[in-house]
Amino acid sequence: MATKISFLNLKGGVGKTSIIVNVAACMAYAGKKVLVVDLDPQSNSSIWLMRLDRWNELNRTPEKFLTHYFADLDTTLKSLIQHSPVKMPTGEAALPNLDLIPSSFNLMDLEHEIVNPDGRPFYCRFREEIQSLENEYDYILFDCPPNFLHAPKAALFTSDHIVVPSNPDALSIIGFHLLVDKCSRFALESQRHASEMDAPKAGILGVIINAVKQGSNIDVPLERFQAQIDRFKDQGKIPEQAIIFPEQIRHSVTVGRAVMQGLPMVLLTKKEGSQTVAEDYIHLSKRLISKAKGSNDSPPVKEEAETES
Repeated sequence: MATKISFLNLKGGVGKTSIIVNVAACMAYAGKKVLVVDLDPQSNSSIWLMRLDRWNELNRTPEKFLTHYFADLDTTLKSLIQHSPVKMPTGEAALPNLDLIPSSFNLMDLEHEIVNPDGRPFYCRFREEIQSLENEYDYILFDCPPNFLHAPKAALFTSDHIVVPSNPDALSIIGFHLLVDKCSRFALESQRHASEMDAPKAGILGVIINAVKQGSNIDVPLERFQAQIDRFKDQGKIPEQAIIFPEQIRHSVTVGRAVMQGLPMVLLTKKEGSQTVAEDYIHLSKRLISKAKGSNDSPPVKEEAETES
C-alpha cells in the first residue's frame, strides 16, 4: 500500500516544486513506483515532468486535468494518470516508474466556481479515489499550493505525512507556524468524516531546507525553526519524530534548464553542473523513505486549535 505524503508550506517560493519533482524522480530511479498528484493551479510540477510543449498539447483536452475530476462525478483519478510522463529527447520513457496526475491553471476555479456534485466536502471523494490507487504505487506525493483551500485539504485528508519545504529565512518560519495552526483546525473540521472513513491523521514529518547558497550561514534560521518545532511538540500539535532534515538542498542555477528540458536533476549530465544538487535530492529521498517507514504516529486531535504568536 502506498505511503502518501503532502508537500506544503503556506509561504510560496520555497522550492516546493523542485523538491517534489526531484524527490519523486529519485524514488522512481531507485525502483519505487511513484505517483505525483499536482494540486497546485500553477501547474509547475506538471509542466516540468511533461515539458511545456506536451503539457500545452494536453491542455486542449481539459477533461484530462484535475479540475474536470472535481466537477464531474463520472471522471476518476485513474483516468487522468499520465503514465511515464518524463521523456528523453528521443521520446522513450526516462522514468517508467513515475506517473503524474496533471494540473492546469483552471484548478483555481475549484474555490469559487465549481460546486461539488458529490454533496460532501471535496476531500471525501478524493480520499476514496486515492484509496483505489494505493495498491498500484509505493509512494503517492501531493504537490499542494501555498494556501489552505479545497485542494490542499483534499491532499491532507488522505495523506500519512506532511513535509514542509522551506527556505532558510524568517518568512518560511512564519509559513510553517501558520501551517501547523491550520492543520490543527482542519483536524477538527474534518474529524467526523475522518472517523467515518478511517482516514489517516497526517502529521508533519519534517522541514526540508532548500536553496542554501554556498558559504552562507543559516544557523540562526535553523535555530528558530527548531525552537518552533520543539514548541509545537510540547503542545502536541506535531509528532515527536518531526525533524529538520539534515539533507539540505543547495542552490543551483541549473534548475531552470532542467525545467525547460523536462528532466529531473538526477537525469541531467555532469556537463550541465547538476550532479552536486542531484546528490542532495538522492540523499533526501533516501532519508524520506526511511523516515516515512519508521514514523506512524501523528498528533492527537485537540479539542481546541490554539494559535501561538
